[in-house]
Amino acid sequence: MHIIDKSMAIALLFITCLSSCGCVGKANEWSFPETVSLFCEERAIDGVYLKYPFRVRQDDSFLYVMDIHPDGYYGHQFEYPSMKHLQRFVRRGEAPEEFLGSENIRLHPKNSLWVLDANRMKITGFEREDLTQPRQTIALDERLIRTLDFDRFDDSTFIVPDYTGLHRLCFVNLRGEVVKRSFGIPFSENAKDPPIVLAQAWRSFLSYNPANGILAMATQLGQVLEIYDIQNDSVVHVIHRKGMEPRFMVKGSYAIPTGIMGYSDIHVGQEYIYAVFWGHSFDDIKSNKVTKEGGRYIHVFDLQGKPVRQYLLDRYITGFSVDEQNKKIIALDVNSDQPVIEYTY
Repeated sequence: MHIIDKSMAIALLFITCLSSCGCVGKANEWSFPETVSLFCEERAIDGVYLKYPFRVRQDDSFLYVMDIHPDGYYGHQFEYPSMKHLQRFVRRGEAPEEFLGSENIRLHPKNSLWVLDANRMKITGFEREDLTQPRQTIALDERLIRTLDFDRFDDSTFIVPDYTGLHRLCFVNLRGEVVKRSFGIPFSENAKDPPIVLAQAWRSFLSYNPANGILAMATQLGQVLEIYDIQNDSVVHVIHRKGMEPRFMVKGSYAIPTGIMGYSDIHVGQEYIYAVFWGHSFDDIKSNKVTKEGGRYIHVFDLQGKPVRQYLLDRYITGFSVDEQNKKIIALDVNSDQPVIEYTY
């Protein structure tokens, strides 16, 4: 399995990163009441090679995997649990209906699937029965800066991070227009730095659950969790370990990390929030003391941000999908030739 060069990964991170500015969070020393070890079962796949699988989504008897460094297609649909390969989608290329990148996949209950291409600043929708042809393409507002994540809010609105550094979230309609901006980057000792630089350092992954109205964000370059009640437009909680907020140096208009690689994926369920935590220092990454891509911890919080438990995994993972009803976690291990793995918790 392909492992990206650490120095290249860091360089790419800051070419592509950007986030926002405002709400106050209080530093917390958190500890998890329990640590539970989990051991995976491999889900072998045939007929397709995944170079750097980064996101996975499950819907009943189907699995959707996004490969961020493909030769041909970013997306793959599998039958689950047999892992029979069904369709390739999101073709890499420069033609009008092709993609220059794929940041995330989101499923919609009404049998649609949506993909974000940050390079072309577009969100594209597909019908899940036939993923070969896009159903709808949304060109994002030019006032947005390189959108790197998204989720569905409702049938007519997406939620994206605000990478101008002026707010935390933007709400975008089906024409790609910004219809609302909310919240701000949690308080930081670097609050006097330029908003664009703060936005880079506070780049976070997000997840929204429309059933309970909770949106959570987890920082890529630190150990910070933000929880928002979107339906009531309020901050539920912002927690971060003391000294583990994003740490960086300012060079020109860039934030150069000096702390840790934190979270890489997050999921808001019906009862809990789950986030994949790496915890590698950038010093260790640069000196090649870290030899695996991904994190071995899944942190679990309740919807108010109280730590519930952490899972210690037997493999390093980048992205995951949580099935709370069946107590299953499907995860991706880019270090393995069989990258799709499953945990029962």
